[in-house]
Amino acid sequence: MKSKALVGLFLISAASTSFGSASQAGAIFLLIFPGARPNAMGASFCSIADDAMAVYYNPAGVAFQENMNVSLMHANWLKGLYPDMYYEYIGFVKPIEGLGNVGLNFIYLTTGETEGTDPYGTRIARWRTFDFSVGATYSTRLRPNFAVGAGLKFIYSYLAPGWLVTQLFHTRGGGQGSSFAADFSVFYKFSDRLNIGVVLQNLGPNIRYIQGGASDPLPRNLKLGVSYRLLNSSTNRLTLATEVTKVLVALGTPLDIKHELWEAWKHFGIEYWYRDFFSARAGYFLDREGHREGPTFGGGVRFKGFQFDIGVDSELYEFDTENYRFSLTYTF
Repeated sequence: MKSKALVGLFLISAASTSFGSASQAGAIFLLIFPGARPNAMGASFCSIADDAMAVYYNPAGVAFQENMNVSLMHANWLKGLYPDMYYEYIGFVKPIEGLGNVGLNFIYLTTGETEGTDPYGTRIARWRTFDFSVGATYSTRLRPNFAVGAGLKFIYSYLAPGWLVTQLFHTRGGGQGSSFAADFSVFYKFSDRLNIGVVLQNLGPNIRYIQGGASDPLPRNLKLGVSYRLLNSSTNRLTLATEVTKVLVALGTPLDIKHELWEAWKHFGIEYWYRDFFSARAGYFLDREGHREGPTFGGGVRFKGFQFDIGVDSELYEFDTENYRFSLTYTF
């Protein structure tokens, strides 16, 4: 992506894509939902969390996984906004007998190449912006049907070269920011059919992009999800899921509960499996303040431990774009 605006404008706009109140936070790439399978279900996944995507969605769900699992995802994300932007995710889960389960993940986002100009429109720099986080989680069952999980992640954002920020804004530097954050979660299996997940994400110090400038809070959020297995036979499995995500940034004072519930993100999803081989999924996502609303869909196939999924959520956005997520999962 080539920008003909000042670097200062880019530093502001790079963190303000359609996320409602979350756009007031830094490192909002942490709120982009990974995985083709979850996204096809409207990102209703914190009460399912049964593969390596659980490291992101609900670390406590990892405690119920009995095999090693690795998930890879690629997405050309929001091409209608930034044509060269793409998003990658890698997740890994490993049970450790007698100790619990551990998980690792890596997230990478780039908007592509950017050009910086001086106030007279002369190009003075060209670089690639990117964000990444690397995290580890631990989870364990406190009871056969109840698990807790926690995770720690390192976060880094590169928006512009430091020398360029110094030259244009006469500061000691900037253009990059780093922080760390923790996640905490629980997962409760009421029965073989009914699950509940609760997740508190991205608790950590503010991130600062310009030395001596203001800092931005991380995109802290709280998730509550419920899933129910409507059909549960060897031939047919049908799962319904719903979830609410509340971004804990820019909360009003005094707190207006009615408005906060109205502004919270709502997720709805359904997943059907035939003979543990073919799956079809659909969902709906609603973010009123961020103007993201619409259906999602996708599906997948599984064969000899490998699972390939595709998820589409292009209809959520008010501008024309193509959002396809492709995931490959392998269970050892």
